Amino acid sequence: MKKFIGILAVSFLFVSCDIWSQIEQTAALQNCKFSLKNVQDVSIAGVKLKNFKNLTASDVVKLTAAIANKKIPLDLNVNVGIQNPSQQIAAINGLDWICAIDGKDFVSGAVNKKYTIPANSNISMPLAVNTDIYTLFSSGNLDALKNFISSFSGSDATSSRVAIKVKPSVYIGEQKVQFPNFITLEKVI
Repeated sequence: MKKFIGILAVSFLFVSCDIWSQIEQTAALQNCKFSLKNVQDVSIAGVKLKNFKNLTASDVVKLTAAIANKKIPLDLNVNVGIQNPSQQIAAINGLDWICAIDGKDFVSGAVNKKYTIPANSNISMPLAVNTDIYTLFSSGNLDALKNFISSFSGSDATSSRVAIKVKPSVYIGEQKVQFPNFITLEKVI
């Protein structure tokens, strides 16, 4: 019986230490600063946007087929920077996100992976955005799509405002706790 009580006490000690550590990491996360570091590897219908100035016949066929099939896949990678200015380790267990172009939300997702942000340091959290933008293209938002393409291809002086809205979450014990509001990170590209 004494052995059982000893094991139970040690288990309780480890669990309470783990919960206390989660609380400290959550407190440190509240001091973290989030930023939209960059948007890269952008492609529409498999055509890299950097290549839009020099489209090949194959690229034109891909784009035409995508429009004809009413499916225009957009793939891009967004890197969210997290800066931890505190003396404590911060942790994030997940992140809900919404991506917007020129003020129009068009895709959302979630990252369900734990990231640890060491004290006084920065990390980058990659978000892979994959969606069909045909509805964005077909619903009268052609100008926003043209600006978006042009801003990456360097074909003219247009720019687009890309925003990622993020809502971090942490675990305290077995309970998932989310930040109350989305944090909006914007970048003009």
